Amino acid sequence: MNRKKKKHRIKNILLLLIIIIAIIIVYLDEINEYFNINIIVNKYDIVNTSESDPEVIKKTFATGMNIKDIKDLFNKKEKYIKNTHKYTKLEYDFEEKLHYSEIEDLLLKLNNSDIVKLENIGSSVDNRNIYGIEVGKGKDVFFVDANIHAAEVGNTLILIKFLSELVNSYESGDKSIVNILNNVKIAVIPTINPDGYEIYNFGIESLNNKNLWLYKNKDDINFNYIKSNANGIDLNRNFPTQNAGTYYKNKQLMNMVSFEKTTNKNTYFGGKQLGSEPEVKATMYFMLKHYKNTYAYINMHSQGRVIYAGCPNLSNEFNELSRNYAKRIVSINNYTLFDIEAEEVGEGNDGGAADFMSELANGFKFSSITGKLSTNSYINNNASLVYKYSSITLETLTDWTTNPKYFKDEYYNYGIKEVLYDTIKVR
Repeated sequence: MNRKKKKHRIKNILLLLIIIIAIIIVYLDEINEYFNINIIVNKYDIVNTSESDPEVIKKTFATGMNIKDIKDLFNKKEKYIKNTHKYTKLEYDFEEKLHYSEIEDLLLKLNNSDIVKLENIGSSVDNRNIYGIEVGKGKDVFFVDANIHAAEVGNTLILIKFLSELVNSYESGDKSIVNILNNVKIAVIPTINPDGYEIYNFGIESLNNKNLWLYKNKDDINFNYIKSNANGIDLNRNFPTQNAGTYYKNKQLMNMVSFEKTTNKNTYFGGKQLGSEPEVKATMYFMLKHYKNTYAYINMHSQGRVIYAGCPNLSNEFNELSRNYAKRIVSINNYTLFDIEAEEVGEGNDGGAADFMSELANGFKFSSITGKLSTNSYINNNASLVYKYSSITLETLTDWTTNPKYFKDEYYNYGIKEVLYDTIKVR
């Protein structure tokens, strides 16, 4: 009888422990916040520390990202789109400029190949879908994004051409491409700023929501030079990176930086809160999903046929890796590689997509104190590179345009096609 009671008591204790563990899992975030502890570092990569040298900062003009929004990115469920038809060869060769809806159609057609996985990673402020596309079955990732600035529409079409060539070749049984795509994965966001893409190509009336800031201020804006999203935010200054929304005591604030929304074509405003824009959140989600397996990252822009590689406040190992990759590209397309000092740090210019991916490579984690990526110091030259991938900003073309003939010329005659193919062949 005593033995039965003992067994029954043990069962009750085990059941109680299971219930307690279940409650802890469900209410883990609330427990963390209430007791100011950090049980979930491994799940969210959030730490309760910040830089040890805050005296470096002269002024902070944007608050950090909401911690709940950061956690939501880690908890976000994948939204892959099912393929619906048999794959047919995709015929596109820069014949004409395309509406964003036509870009979507091309992506959906690519998704009919079994080598492609298309994901809806978020929506723009004007409710256009933002897509992340994965091509290939390998673990090693080549990550590329484009069109973060509204007027830089050419790289979207360049990437569509590149991906369609790859998938067409794979589907036709090209052995070299089949082998590459069985061993590599190409992760691409063709258009980070779909509202900007549509506005720059087809005008401000293409906005659906006429209450958005850009539409309300349309009479004062020169749309030939538009960079922002429909909220008037420069997305490439809205990422929650270590130095975003700040400038240093020993630096001069760049004269292009604005602390408010502006219609001045020569200035930019990154928002009063970092990570506020849905386009940035969508991009961060896709980056956080892939960065640990990335071996090369290209952030594509369009102005000047130049390359930026490395960052003065990051590890020497990272800078060397990135600059070696950039030099390889220069040997192909003869673009100009800027010195590492050209990457301004602490001048109010930080908070870009390339900054975000570069800091992830160097092992930065989100700080619950700053709401930004953080490490123990603002200068990290001697740090170890945690995830060994190169990160560069590639500026194609000589100026902004909507004319596809220039995009075609850049792809075929200025080495961009060769650069992209070289990156997936040589790892």
